[in-house]
Amino acid sequence: MSTNFIDVLTARHADYNTRAQAILDGARAEGRPLSATEKEETDAITDDMTGNKARLDELKDHQSRLDAVWQGGNYGTVDGPVDGTGRSLQFMNRTGAWTADARSLSDGEAITHARSALDATQARSAAVPEQGITKVLDVIATGGGAEPGRIARWAIAASNPNYERAFAKMLIDPTRGHLEWTNEERAAYTVVAELSRAMSLTAGNGGYMVPFTLDPSIMLTNDGSNNPLRQLATVKLTTTNSWNGITSAGATSEWKTEASQVADGSPTIAQPSIPTFFGDSFIPYSFEYGMDASDALSELSKVLVDSADNLMATAYTTGNGTTAPQGIVTGLAGTASEINGTTSEAIDDSDPFALQNALPARFSANASWMSHIAIANGYRQMETTNGALQFPELRQSPATLLGKPWNENSNMDGAINAAATANNYVLIYGDVARGYYIVDRIGATLELIPNLMGADNRPTGQRGALLWFRTGGEVVVPQALRMLDIPTTA
Repeated sequence: MSTNFIDVLTARHADYNTRAQAILDGARAEGRPLSATEKEETDAITDDMTGNKARLDELKDHQSRLDAVWQGGNYGTVDGPVDGTGRSLQFMNRTGAWTADARSLSDGEAITHARSALDATQARSAAVPEQGITKVLDVIATGGGAEPGRIARWAIAASNPNYERAFAKMLIDPTRGHLEWTNEERAAYTVVAELSRAMSLTAGNGGYMVPFTLDPSIMLTNDGSNNPLRQLATVKLTTTNSWNGITSAGATSEWKTEASQVADGSPTIAQPSIPTFFGDSFIPYSFEYGMDASDALSELSKVLVDSADNLMATAYTTGNGTTAPQGIVTGLAGTASEINGTTSEAIDDSDPFALQNALPARFSANASWMSHIAIANGYRQMETTNGALQFPELRQSPATLLGKPWNENSNMDGAINAAATANNYVLIYGDVARGYYIVDRIGATLELIPNLMGADNRPTGQRGALLWFRTGGEVVVPQALRMLDIPTTA
């Protein structure tokens, strides 16, 4: 089933309920009332659930009115002030999702049309991951300011199959491919080109905004790199060069006696500004390879996205934060979240307990583990004094450790060299969604090079595809995470 706004908000409501129930169950199991921090957490969840429920009811009501006048392929209107203007919104069914000109739509109209366009994209292309669709829907359903409308217009234009076909023809012949465009393909290209310039989504010196089904921010999955961060972290979309937000580890509540002065429970508010960094992937391909437009686009997508995924996966783990996104390891190293191992220069069976015990209770409900598979295998082999496995749950599928999910991150340290002086960051535990943010700037661009030259400056019969994209990452709430360091000395 295609994902839509209602699915996103329904899933979010269930997640809120699960988080709150986990806190209540923990306190009930220990036979105690909620602590001040737990009470604060459940109150915040309750507030979020109330707002989410109101938005969900609004969308369900709007959907029911759309369904009441749905006429299989025909256009109609329904009164639904989604953008707060009170005007009627034009809608279309999924087969006509790209008829509207995204340039002329209001924000509310663009959001309504984008939903149909994304549903249709997922229906016609099984290769588009559910998480990519969900991410865009989440932003345009709940985002603030002008960003939802801008991203909705991009989603409509970039997902248009006519633009995808026009783009594929340019792959075959960058200099004359446009002569093969149909009227519909030319119109779709014009909309994308003008939106790209207006929204500064592509560089001014050329390049084509890639179709929705080729954009790395949409197509990246966890299968290739064994890097779970795109699944666990909070992922933000932006149309600007950085994302600005507000984060906090939480406020402090208290029990107050009569007539006494209340304590200062002010939370520490951070305003992270996460920049996006320029990444690129280059692929040469022969004239012969590019002769079949549909196959060429499909295969190019796989290779380019895989290349971008590998580059990003490394950065999200160990990136320096100055010339590449800040990795989660980089952001935690040297902070109070770093915990040294119990024994010298080797993993120890007490280390997972130390990490889990050190994490504040408010971050426990959604906590998970992350390590290189070699480190997990080390724990899998540990035995108790009577020969039983110390961590048998790590051998299960899916693997867990001390009751929490374990995730493989192939870019973390996997070996501890006692002959070298080094830090070995081998295990991370905590609420990654609260602690680490990834920011994707939408509108990846592809530059086509018509002819590649050999060493003697003669054509090789190849073309070149240069994909560039912008992404960033940063630890925003280090208190939500704990990282095990096992230092070694030569």
